[in-house]
Amino acid sequence: MPETYPARFAFLKLVVPDLQTAARFYREVFGYGEGQYVASTIAGRPMEEFIFPKPEGGTELILLAYTDGATPSPSGVIAGFATPDLEAFQARVLSAGGSLVQEIKPLGAGGRFAFFADPAGWVMEVIER
Repeated sequence: MPETYPARFAFLKLVVPDLQTAARFYREVFGYGEGQYVASTIAGRPMEEFIFPKPEGGTELILLAYTDGATPSPSGVIAGFATPDLEAFQARVLSAGGSLVQEIKPLGAGGRFAFFADPAGWVMEVIER
């Protein structure tokens, strides 16, 4: 019988310094569409965000930028993604302004992986499946 949980992971929200740059990067690299734009406040701080859905419905990724001038620093989170072609993924990352953090290496159980960063410095681990 599968376990049930009172809550489960639903989406990843990255706080970025430049919403338009981040949105362009994730659209070009991951193929997200326009997404839903929201402007609101969190605890009184003005913010804007793009919400990108999963193909099967629901939310997958949210990019958030505070608009009050404070600059966030990326830390503490490494997002994980899967792709069928790491070389093509790497080319999209570099073309969209991201960077290679660790070159493509073999994965112990088969497959390969690498680490990349988006233009704001958020690190992502990408495995080839």
